[in-house]
Amino acid sequence: MKNNQKGFTLVELAIVMTIIGLLIGGILKGQQLLNNARITATIAQVKAYQTAMAVFRDTYSTLPGDMSTATTRLANCNAASFCENGDDSGTIGTIGVSPWADIESLIDTENTQFWKHLVLSDLISGVNSSSSAIEWGASHPSSKFAGGFHVRYTISTGSQLYIQGNILVMRNNITGDFNNNPGSMSISPHIASIIDRKIDDGLTRGGFVRAVSRVSYGCNAGGYIETVQNNNCDIYFGL
Repeated sequence: MKNNQKGFTLVELAIVMTIIGLLIGGILKGQQLLNNARITATIAQVKAYQTAMAVFRDTYSTLPGDMSTATTRLANCNAASFCENGDDSGTIGTIGVSPWADIESLIDTENTQFWKHLVLSDLISGVNSSSSAIEWGASHPSSKFAGGFHVRYTISTGSQLYIQGNILVMRNNITGDFNNNPGSMSISPHIASIIDRKIDDGLTRGGFVRAVSRVSYGCNAGGYIETVQNNNCDIYFGL
């Protein structure tokens, strides 16, 4: 009996491999384009929040969240919208010794009221003005990567590793201490380095854009390890 089974010719295999290569290249290129779009959108978000805070401060001579007369000066700032006054201390929320230390996320803390005061002033979107739930996209704005944005006040250490003042923190978990497990933070060292270079000096511990992670994760005091692709870093911005 004749064997009618046929294999692939070298030409056919070459064509298949070429097609696979094109598909893989297209996927990688698409992922790169998506990340570039997310980076651009993240930078636009940060600038929008910085501008919104500046406009609020110029308009009301105080900071959002910290405003002690919010219930009498902001429309719809009342018990029904879970909007409350701050203490006009010049700092937003409790003072932390590092950007990633525990951030108070209860609805009545200045860290959360910061966003409520801004949205009730029609200066930002992406936050539910009447929400009492502590959730990304409700009490705090979501980011284009993992997690979303917090605001807090930090003090610098003697080595000047951290920014002294109010900062905008992009991180993965919304409550408690930051999640410092590899792959469970907001962005990768590669993405963090791109964001930093686009709007600041590209240094993890320099300028008004800085990133944090555990020492071996890629966003430490020694600089960005851009070959690390896992979400090992949180990033923060001076306000």
